Amino acid sequence: MDNVVLKGKNKQYYLEINSDSDLKQSFKDIQKLLADLQKSTKETAPTDELPVIIDTQNRLLTKKQMLDLTNLVAKFHLFSNIKVINKVLDRAAAEKYVQDNQLNIETKIVRSGQIVTYQGNLLLMGGVHRSGEVRASGDIYIMSPVDGIVHAGYPNNNQAIIIGDLSHASQLRISDLIAIVADLEVDKLTEQTLFYVNDLHNLAQDQVQNLNDIKPQKGIVLD
Repeated sequence: MDNVVLKGKNKQYYLEINSDSDLKQSFKDIQKLLADLQKSTKETAPTDELPVIIDTQNRLLTKKQMLDLTNLVAKFHLFSNIKVINKVLDRAAAEKYVQDNQLNIETKIVRSGQIVTYQGNLLLMGGVHRSGEVRASGDIYIMSPVDGIVHAGYPNNNQAIIIGDLSHASQLRISDLIAIVADLEVDKLTEQTLFYVNDLHNLAQDQVQNLNDIKPQKGIVLD
């Protein structure tokens, strides 16, 4: 059957439904496939029920189609747990992905006492006065003088980074970690400085040219 394929691996089944197939025909093929499997297991020694992952690939099912599919598979009593996955982002997930990865460009100055928060990444081209704070849920790239607080990964994104000169800042923060800039080797802080959260969940310092080795998933190239 080209429409559906059943695979077994590591005490778990995978039922794949071809995205290009007619869904009604795929349901018929699933019924025949599982009926044959049920018959074959009855004729041999009984087997324990195993979990199954149903992969609809590039097809997003409606709630009714999802219910019909899980009910169809469940009626054969072959599997202890049924999970349906796909490779499609629904609208809400897609919008969140865009928000989390958008680049905000700020040219205004964050003044003393202000706290300004951004969803996504931030290119900071305006300054931050002392006792002012700028926050971003993603990364922060600094292109201007900073005297206040810079908080990337707000509130709990450990993958966020800060790039830029923080030699005059009061604090830098990533996720729930805080560093007092005066306690760092300030003379080594330049516009090429990189701050990140290492595997020990500590704030670490490096150079931007090493970013791809430290966090290769970022894929950021800065000239």
